[in-house]
Amino acid sequence: MLPRLNSIDGDLKAINTRIDSVERSQDSLKNEIRAEVKAGFASQDAKVEKLVLKLEEMDKKLDIDRRMTTIEAKVKELERKD
Repeated sequence: MLPRLNSIDGDLKAINTRIDSVERSQDSLKNEIRAEVKAGFASQDAKVEKLVLKLEEMDKKLDIDRRMTTIEAKVKELERKD
């Protein structure tokens, strides 16, 4: 009976070792996924920042275009008065 108990004890230890190994693998995968998600968010944040800067630049150019149109109209008006 004692040899059988020792055998069962060994089997249980082997099972526990396998379970621990699986848990470590799961933790490792979770960490990898978290890192990839964080990297993805960082990449998206950088892209959004670029878009914001481009939109601000476009807005400035549109403002300059509007001002030029106004100035041209005023110059033409002044030329007509002369």
